[in-house]
Amino acid sequence: MTDLLTVHSAAPGASWIDRFWRLGEGGQTAEEAPLIRAVRLSIVGKNTPWMMAANIGNASLAALAFWDSPAALAVNLICGSLIAIAAYTSLVWWHARLRPSPERASVRGTRKAVLNAMVLSGLWASLVVVAYADATETQRMVLIALTVGMAGGGGFALATIPPASLAFCGMMGLGATIALAGDNSMVGVYLFSLYVIFAAIIIRSSLAVCASLTEKVRAKMAADEQRDVINLLLNDFEENTADWLWGADEDLRLERASSRFCEQLATPDSLIVGKLMVDAIPFATHFMAEIEQIGDRDSFRRKLEARQSFRDVDICIEQAGELGIWSLTAKAIHDESGRFIGYRGVGRDVTANRQTRLRIEHMARHDPLTDVGNRVLLNEDLARAVSRLERFGDGFSLLLLDLDRFKQVNDNHGHAGGDELLREVAGLLQQMCGESDTLARLGGDEFVILHMSGDDPKSAGNLAARIIKRLGQPFHLRSGTAHVGVSIGLACAPLDGTCPDQLMRNADLALYRAKADGRNRFRYFDSSLDATARRRNLIEQELALAVSLGTLDLSFQPLIDAQSGTVVCAEALLRWNHTRLGPISPTEFIPIAEETGLITSIGAWVLREAIRISKDWPDHVRVAVNLSSRQFLSPGLVPMVENALKANAMRPGRLELEVTESLLMNSTPGVEHTLKTLGKLGVRIALDDFGTGFSSLSYLRRFRFDKLKIDQSFISDMETNDDGRAIVESVIRLAKDLRMSVAAEGVETQSQLTMLRQLGCCEIQGYLVAKPMSAEAFTAFLATNDADSERRYA
Repeated sequence: MTDLLTVHSAAPGASWIDRFWRLGEGGQTAEEAPLIRAVRLSIVGKNTPWMMAANIGNASLAALAFWDSPAALAVNLICGSLIAIAAYTSLVWWHARLRPSPERASVRGTRKAVLNAMVLSGLWASLVVVAYADATETQRMVLIALTVGMAGGGGFALATIPPASLAFCGMMGLGATIALAGDNSMVGVYLFSLYVIFAAIIIRSSLAVCASLTEKVRAKMAADEQRDVINLLLNDFEENTADWLWGADEDLRLERASSRFCEQLATPDSLIVGKLMVDAIPFATHFMAEIEQIGDRDSFRRKLEARQSFRDVDICIEQAGELGIWSLTAKAIHDESGRFIGYRGVGRDVTANRQTRLRIEHMARHDPLTDVGNRVLLNEDLARAVSRLERFGDGFSLLLLDLDRFKQVNDNHGHAGGDELLREVAGLLQQMCGESDTLARLGGDEFVILHMSGDDPKSAGNLAARIIKRLGQPFHLRSGTAHVGVSIGLACAPLDGTCPDQLMRNADLALYRAKADGRNRFRYFDSSLDATARRRNLIEQELALAVSLGTLDLSFQPLIDAQSGTVVCAEALLRWNHTRLGPISPTEFIPIAEETGLITSIGAWVLREAIRISKDWPDHVRVAVNLSSRQFLSPGLVPMVENALKANAMRPGRLELEVTESLLMNSTPGVEHTLKTLGKLGVRIALDDFGTGFSSLSYLRRFRFDKLKIDQSFISDMETNDDGRAIVESVIRLAKDLRMSVAAEGVETQSQLTMLRQLGCCEIQGYLVAKPMSAEAFTAFLATNDADSERRYA
């Protein structure tokens, strides 16, 4: 009660009258008080018609009740005054009813309300004082009822203005006190006591209502302030971002459109507010081909009709003939009962962002050089193809392509020419692929085509044949004309598997077979390729183990002087007798060693082992060791040869290193330097398999060789083929003119030996002389060779 009666002082030392006018304003700030005061006065103003009607009715009733009373004249004058004042007040209210209520009110408004209350309550108090003494019991009951009723009604009607309510009840109480003072009966005492209690309750209730109203007004002020802040933030948001705000009502009609939204629509808000949301947005009637997961009019309408919040819904719009993408987010609004009352949302134009994202997604799935697919796109489409195969039985094929002679294009035309060729090839392949096919570049000059061939594997073969024919034609580049071919491996699903990795592996095996069969052709996968691949993988693993354990062997095949039959050299030949796989041919494991890089360590072992074994042979017997291209190009070759010779105290002239023409095809300054360095060291250099590679007399002019070895393919038919005999004779004569010795490989008959002697061949190697043998057997062969040479070759 004390808190409620606390008053707000205008200034320190304010008079009790000022405190009275501000009764009920305790705890209010100077800013709040005028606002709350205006609300209180507004509530009283709304109750004015009912209060005046009560005054007119009760005054009329009192006049009738005291019509024949001795105090009738006074009563009628008082009641007439009440009726006149009430009527005038009602008339004033009627004229002012349409005017908006003021937002702020001064203490003057409170004073006016208090004075009005005092005038009305004073008249009612005068009525009681004038009429009570001469009134009958019935009239007294009427007076008491009117007094209590008016005090209660007026007190509660003025409850929001505590000074007015207090003045009204106090004045009514004063009149009742004066009237009852002359009544000595206990009834008067009881009535007075009840009136005091009733007045206290009214005043207490008025102050409580006033306090409650203050809190409500404060809450409303806080909400208004918060709304103003939010509006400021939203306005600032719209001014500084590209987003816009919108709102829709429960019927999904646009009820709010921010200025930026109207700018996006290029339409004033008066023309769009009230429209259905789906009608206000300019939906596109057709979509951009590259756009995926974009909503149209119907899908967005369904999204709105779900009456649930949504986020980042992309829709395709069309304005001035141009397509764009908007992203809309909305929160569903519900009232206290949970009923949907609309949306509040935000939107933005994401056309540029979407295009950027599409470009990024395109780059992630396409090769930057050729703009065809890459491994990512291939894997995605291959997974979808496998899914269709499992669900609908739609077969497909994989074509793995590798360009032939692409390295020569890079060497002759530069990398720019190679890149141009790859783009040309990709364009041609794209033209030859079907609409449902996928073309991808795996890297380098390797492409793959996912061909939707259905149940017809021949379709993939026909496509491969067309590709081979077209890529076999010359390409006209800016740097000149280039010629390439293509080898293709095919794997068909489900015939060759359904797992993507398995299909790629099988296509790779088929490609390997196409290359092995001569390139520029295609091959289907078959189970024998898988078996070959498994054996190759096994050999690769076992070969690495054999190198580390030193389980490889060397055999030696003698070369004899064609005239005397004396052994002059032995070629070291690598052999591998596997404990489980048995003897493995060098033609099988040497290519694997070259591809895996093991050939370098194997070649180093062969060289050191051959020198170690041959160091105790007679001084006139040389040892020949074959060098692979990779080993010859190794910078450590010369130091290794020099160290091995010194370690075994062997004369350099007894070591003969054999190289092939393929090494000279890609000759570099390093190759020429290595040959000259070995020559200066005293090591002999032999050109092996002369005539089978890319023979050119320029090799013989540029490089110095000590020996030419004629391949056995020329020796085998020299007895029956005059052309073959002429080639052998020409090579022998050429070697002698260039001061080189010449050796014939693969001599198997006495007739071949006789002809080679007649032509002047220097050395003979072949089964007629001896097959490859172990080091121990070769030592024994040397011991018996001198004694038998004249008898065997006379």
